[in-house]
Order: sequence, then C-alpha cells, then structure tokens
Amino acid sequence: MDTKTAKFIIWLILCLFPAGVVFGAAADHPAQVPDKEVPNVIIISMSGVRNSESIADPTRQYFPHLFNEMLKEGTLYTDVICVEQQFHMTTFTSINLGKSSLLFYKIDRPTIFQYARKKYDWPANKCWMVGNWQGIKGYYEGEGFGEETYPDEISLGLGVSDALKAVLSPPEQEILDALRESQKDFAGFNFCNWDAFDTLAFGLFKKVLKTYHPKLIHYSCDGPDAAHYESFARYGLTLRQADEIIYYLWNFIQTDPFYKDNTYLFVNPDDERNAYFRFHDSNARDNPSHVWLYVFGPGVEKGRVIKRPIHHIDIFPTVARIMEIEIPPSQGELLTEVFSSAAE
Repeated sequence: MDTKTAKFIIWLILCLFPAGVVFGAAADHPAQVPDKEVPNVIIISMSGVRNSESIADPTRQYFPHLFNEMLKEGTLYTDVICVEQQFHMTTFTSINLGKSSLLFYKIDRPTIFQYARKKYDWPANKCWMVGNWQGIKGYYEGEGFGEETYPDEISLGLGVSDALKAVLSPPEQEILDALRESQKDFAGFNFCNWDAFDTLAFGLFKKVLKTYHPKLIHYSCDGPDAAHYESFARYGLTLRQADEIIYYLWNFIQTDPFYKDNTYLFVNPDDERNAYFRFHDSNARDNPSHVWLYVFGPGVEKGRVIKRPIHHIDIFPTVARIMEIEIPPSQGELLTEVFSSAAE
C-alpha cells in the first residue's frame, strides 16, 4: 500500500465514520456472569486539558456528559497538583508506579498491573494499557516480576499485543496497517495521523472490553493533544470526543454484567496546558498546575466535591486498596474519601 492510499484511508476514517458508528453502540455487549471476587478499575487519563475548558467552564460545553450527568453520581477532587515535569508520559508513569517520575524515566519498581497479575495469577489480557506513549514501558523488568506479570497494550506507537492481533477483523487490521504506512514519511509519530489513531484506539479498546473483560485498565485519551496543531477549534472538538468516550465507558460499566456494581472509574487530565493552549508548562516543580479527578464506583459518595490538595501518585495506593493488593509503601497517599462518605 502506498503512502497516498494510506492517507486516504485515514481521511476516510475521520470524515465518514464516527467512532460510535464504526465500532458499535454503547448497549452492544455480551451477557456474562459477574465476577464479584475482585473489584474492577478503569483509569482514564486525558492528554493536556485546561481547567478553563473543563472544571472551570460554567457552560460545560466541552464536557456536557461528565459535568452535567456523571458528576451527580460520583465524587470530584478539584485540586490535583502536577509535580515534577508537567507532561503526559510523566503523569501516566506516576499513576502506575505511585512515584513521581521524569520524562522517559526508567521504571525501577513494579507497576500496579504487575502487582495485580502476580497476586491473582491473571492472564495478560486482564490488565491493559491503552494509548500509552512511545518509549514508555508499562512494566518493570526485575526479580520476581518477569514477563508473566506484564500487561497487554495498545500503544501510541501503533503497537498491539498478540492477544489483540488474534481478534482483529480484516478492516481493523487494514486501518492499522494504513496508519503505520503513513508514518514512514516521518521521524516517529506525527500529528497527521493523530486523530485517526485516537479513533482506532477507542474502537480496539471497545473490542478488548467485550472480548476479555479486563479487571484493570489505564486508558490514555490522547485526542486533546491535537492542541499542538495550533487550532483551538480542533482542540475543542477533541474535548467533546473525550467526553463521549468517557460517557460511553461510564454507561458500559453500569450495564455490562461483568462490570455492573463492581467497577471503579477514575477520570483525570494528566496535566493542564498553559495560558496559550498549544503548549505545556514544563516548569511544574516551581509553578505546578492544578487539575482535577472524578471518581465513580460502589460506595463512592454521589455529588461530593473534595477541595483538599492531592496528587496523581495517590491513585496508585487507592487502586491497590480497592483491588486488595498489598504493595510496598509508595509516595502516594490513600484517597480515603473513595472508601468513606463521612463528612470532611
């Protein structure tokens, strides 16, 4: 397939086939007996979302489902402090490790996925990293934590696991091949196929949900990073698309028998863009940005707003507690409100 054909296919995806049409409606899921032994956890990170378009926007125009409907059913932390480098990769890794990390930080301890797989002896397809960035490994390589503890993945570098390859349809494989072909003209990943990948990743993730019913997921919703195109309209569109993805998952876990009443959902921007929406503020240690976290799940108080400062690394011990996983002490602190609706 030549580059021109590949780019045409990508354009076709974007222009003619909305994600919900290509990959099915929210109610389309198989019946399955619920597994109540261990709660499920889904973490959604959004790539660079300003407060002015989200939590601080009184119109809710970019996140109508999240802030008008979902917020009434969950708890909102209004002050998540970004520390170290304010960037996507650093936050993604920090959440999974419970330790603040720098860009392309070498993972020196097991991730939450590895602790989960080791304790419960789950196959890889029960733990997924979706949309994680190029060059970011989702696992620690060390004593006691070998390949049998690695999570499955759909990476931003267009990598998919063997488990997912086995269930791809011919059209899905063709789209994936087209994206990879179009990438050959550039050094590394490029914004020309950014939107197409985000759409494809969501479709593949829905297939993962229905095929494997994972217990632990970290999904990076990378669309908002289209802000680097320097088009605010395009950035705004990706925020609305992110809202649709989040809303789909919120409804899915309440209607699918495997996830219903046994799943916690965490939604959080990985960092806030600076005043000029196109860029990040990398000097987060001296001038940290403040984003937010939405939590939904069994026993989580509805409509509650928590204003105390927290950090991304606090998600790690909280998920461990939810899934009854014993881990060594981390830098993060337990988000106690997730487990108690007592007044502050």
